[in-house]
Amino acid sequence: MPFHLRFRMLFCDWHMPNFLPEVAIDYDEYFAQIRRTGAESLIFQVKTAHGAAFAPTEVGIVNRNMTGDLFGEVAHRAKAAGLEFIAYYNMVLSWELGRLHPEWSQISADGRPLRMFLYPCSCMSNDAFREHVAAHMAEVTARYPIDGWFLDLQYFSPEGCFCPACREKFVAQTGYALEPEAFGTAQWLDLLDYQVHTREAFIHYAQERCNAVKPGLSWSWNGCGSPLSISATLDEGADYLSTEAHPPAYLHADHATRYCEGLGKPFTLFMPESQGSWGDWTVTTPATMKGLSALALSHGGSLNINHVPYPCGDHGGRVPQVVWDTIAETFDFVAAREHLCQGRKPVPVVAVLHSAANARLLQAMTRAGLGGHWGGATYANEHALTQLLMETHIPWEIRPESLALSEMRRYELLILPYLPHVPDGPADKLQAYVDAGGKLLVNYHTSLFGPRGERLPDFALGDLLGVEFVADSPYSLSYLDRLDKVFRPEVPDMPLVIKDVASGEMNPANHALYCRPRNGTRVLAWLTDPIIESNFETGYYVYHDHAPPGFGTEYPGLTINTWGQGQVAYFPVPFLAGYGRKRCPFLQALFRKLVAEVLGVSARFRMEAPPSIRSSLMQDDEGWLLHLVHIQQQTDSMYLTGLPCREPVHVRVRPEWPVSAVRDALTGETLEMSQEGQWAAFTVPGVADHTIVRIGKG
Repeated sequence: MPFHLRFRMLFCDWHMPNFLPEVAIDYDEYFAQIRRTGAESLIFQVKTAHGAAFAPTEVGIVNRNMTGDLFGEVAHRAKAAGLEFIAYYNMVLSWELGRLHPEWSQISADGRPLRMFLYPCSCMSNDAFREHVAAHMAEVTARYPIDGWFLDLQYFSPEGCFCPACREKFVAQTGYALEPEAFGTAQWLDLLDYQVHTREAFIHYAQERCNAVKPGLSWSWNGCGSPLSISATLDEGADYLSTEAHPPAYLHADHATRYCEGLGKPFTLFMPESQGSWGDWTVTTPATMKGLSALALSHGGSLNINHVPYPCGDHGGRVPQVVWDTIAETFDFVAAREHLCQGRKPVPVVAVLHSAANARLLQAMTRAGLGGHWGGATYANEHALTQLLMETHIPWEIRPESLALSEMRRYELLILPYLPHVPDGPADKLQAYVDAGGKLLVNYHTSLFGPRGERLPDFALGDLLGVEFVADSPYSLSYLDRLDKVFRPEVPDMPLVIKDVASGEMNPANHALYCRPRNGTRVLAWLTDPIIESNFETGYYVYHDHAPPGFGTEYPGLTINTWGQGQVAYFPVPFLAGYGRKRCPFLQALFRKLVAEVLGVSARFRMEAPPSIRSSLMQDDEGWLLHLVHIQQQTDSMYLTGLPCREPVHVRVRPEWPVSAVRDALTGETLEMSQEGQWAAFTVPGVADHTIVRIGKG
C-alpha cells in the first residue's frame, strides 16, 4: 500500500532518565485529549536519549521507574483509538550504554569519549553496537502493533569519530590510515564520504531487520529532509522526509520546506510545543503554531507537534491543558485546509540547484584548515537566496543538482547559489538548458574548483558565464558601481557595498573575483575597490567599519551573457552572502529588477505583496492554488502576532490555459478579475493567517 502522509501528527519527545522517582502517564486523560485534538498520528518514544526503554526488553535497558509496560499501553490504546502509531528510537545517544559499553563510544582524535547534545554517543561503525540497535528495534517490531519507525540522532559527532572501528574500516575503504593530523582537503573529503556511507548503512541495516519481521512499516529519520545534509542519498528508503523547525527561525522553515518539496517526497516539520527548544516545559502561542503549520501545508507537508507529560511530582502524568488547547486549535486550522494541500505539485518557475556534494567538499576544506568560512557556505548562500526569493514573491523550489535535463526545461530560471565544483554531467545539462532558451543565474565561486577542492585556473562554466577569471581581488570587500540604468530608480546612484562576513572577522576571507568579460558579454555593474585594505590591529583603517569606495576597476560586478537562445547572469562577487549580512533593500531591489526585467521571470506569475507574506504556487487538475501565509513576528520575538495583514496583495497570472474565475478556496468568495493584456489580474484584500486562492482553469 502506498504511503499516505497524515497532516495532524503528534510527537511525544519524552527523554526520561532512570533516576526519577517515577515515570508515569495518566492514560485515560492522555488519550481523551488526543481524541479531542483530532490527531491522526502519534509518534511515541520506545528508547530515549538517556538510553532506557519504556518497554520490557531482553536486548536493551528498561526504564526501571515506570510501572508496567508504558510503551505497550500507549501503543495498544493508540491503535484502539484509530491512530497511526509510530515508534521513536534515539539511535546513538545513551548515558546507559556509555557506562555499560564504553568500548562502543565515539572517540575524538585525541582519544576522548565524545558527547553530542550533552549525551555520550556510540559509534555507528561498531558492529556490536549496530547489532544491538537492530536487534532491539526488531524485538519492539515483533512485540507491538507499530505502523512505522522514526529514527533520531543517527549522527557522527561534529568532531568526527576516530574509534578503533572507524580506523579499521576507513583503512579498508580508502587504503590509508585514519590519521587526521596529516590530512588535507582530499583526505577529509574521504572521511566525510566514509561517514555518510556508514551512517546510511547503519540506518538501512536496522530498517532491513525490522522489515523482515513486519513488512510494510513506514520509515523516516531526522535530517533526511534537512538542507544542511552533506548526503545526497540520505532520504533513500524513507517514506517521508523529516526535519526540525524552531521559532523564531521562520526563514529556515521556508528553506527546509522548499528543500523537502524539491525532493518529491511527503515531509513533516518537527516543532517543539514550547517557547524555546525541546524540553522547555512551556507552551507557544496558537498563532505561532498555526504559522508554522501553514508554511508546511502550503507546500504539501505537515507539522509534527511535540507535547510532553510531566513525568512525576504534583503535575505528574499529564500534559498541561493549555498545550492540548493550542494543539486542538492548530489542528482545526489544519483540518480546514488539508484537502487543498495534499497531492498538489508546485508550478515550475524558478529552481535553485542544491548540491550536497559541494556541502561535503566545503566542510572538508574547513577541516583541512583552509578557513572556517568554507564549511557553511552552501547553506549560508541558499539561506540568503531564500529570503530574496521569498521577499520578491517569485515561485521557487530547491532541486538537486542531479536534476534531469527534461526537468530543468520545465523551469523559466535556474539559480546556482554556491556550487564551487560543477561536474561535467551537470555542466553539459546546464549548457543544453540555456542553449534551448533557459535562463541561468550564477553566484560567485561556482565552477571555479575541482572535485577534491583544488582551485582551477578558470571557470569550468567560463564559456557559459561569458567571463574569464583573472585573479582574486586583494580587497576583502568591494562595491558594485556604475550600474546599468535598468536598475534605476529603485537602486540609488551610489556604490553598493558587498561584504561577506562568513569568516566572522572584520576583513572577510571571501574576496571579489576579477574577471574579464568575453566578447558579447554585457556588463550591468562594475567593481569599485575600496581606498585601502583595512588593518584593524594597527589602526590602518577609515572610520569604524570598512573602507569607503575608492577607485573604479575594469572588472565587472554583474554580467549578462547570451548563449544560444538563453541568457546567463553572473555575479563575480559574494552577492548572496553579502545580502545575507545586512539584508540591504537596494541589493534586494537590484536582484528583483535583474530577475523580473532583465531575465523576464516570471512570464506566468507576478505578485506585489508586503514582505511578511510568504507564498507558494501549486497546481492540480482544476488549475492553480496560490497560498498566502502571513508570518509577522512580534518585535525581537519568536512569536507570531496573530494580527491580520490588511495590505492588499496584487497578482497577475498568465497560465497556458484561460482563467475561468478566481475565488477564495476556503470561503468560496469570488475575487474580481480583470484582463491586463494577456494577464489575468486580481487583488486579495488582505491575509489573516493562511489564505488559499483558487485560480480556476477555463
